[in-house]
Amino acid sequence: MKKMLILVVICTCVFACSKDDNGTSRNAYSPGDVVSVDETVMYTGTTTIYDKAVIKDYLTRRGRASSYILDASTGAGTHLSSYTLEFQGEKSVLLGNIKTEILGKNDTLMMLAAVDYSEDSPKPNRTVADSLINLVQLGGPASQCPTYYTAPCKYRKQYPVRIVNGQYYFAYVVATVTSTRWESSPFGVPMELTALGYLAGPAMLFDPNVVSKLSQDNSKDTLVVQILRRPLTKQ
Repeated sequence: MKKMLILVVICTCVFACSKDDNGTSRNAYSPGDVVSVDETVMYTGTTTIYDKAVIKDYLTRRGRASSYILDASTGAGTHLSSYTLEFQGEKSVLLGNIKTEILGKNDTLMMLAAVDYSEDSPKPNRTVADSLINLVQLGGPASQCPTYYTAPCKYRKQYPVRIVNGQYYFAYVVATVTSTRWESSPFGVPMELTALGYLAGPAMLFDPNVVSKLSQDNSKDTLVVQILRRPLTKQ
């Protein structure tokens, strides 16, 4: 009888240790230190470029733009911020300290959305580069809030989690864009004016539709995009 009682106590303790403070099974993940870096791609209004030397030359000439693009040979992405992930129910997920819910899930993607709404003041596009970089993110605020750039509005932030062979990954997009225009100067000599835009961070997917927005006229728009994913390890 004593042996049976001891066995019951041990089983109870083991079961309790596998639970969190709310009495539910803990299903939490933390980000790894190394990211997988896809091939960097350059888009213009007429061509798609994969030549590493050409892309590197462009980034070098644009100075600060190069600091946003990772070296694919290292795959070091610890400087990119990320979140922990904890499933708290059938649809509830804690992303860092953000309460989210699962909007949809399939074999390759799980889309989360913040439970609480965000409200932003208008974010006007100051340059063509601004307008282009704002279109790089798939499912960004503007897709839910048509007046995002003209008037205050509410939206729910979305956070994609990629799934590869059953493994969860945080999705990243790192991008830089330049838009060059030629304008007449008071002295009659054409002046080259270039505006730059940058984007780097977690929980983003790339929207390839932005490529069709790059100018093909007497101007030059150039977009460099790098797709990354950071593995999540179960705690």
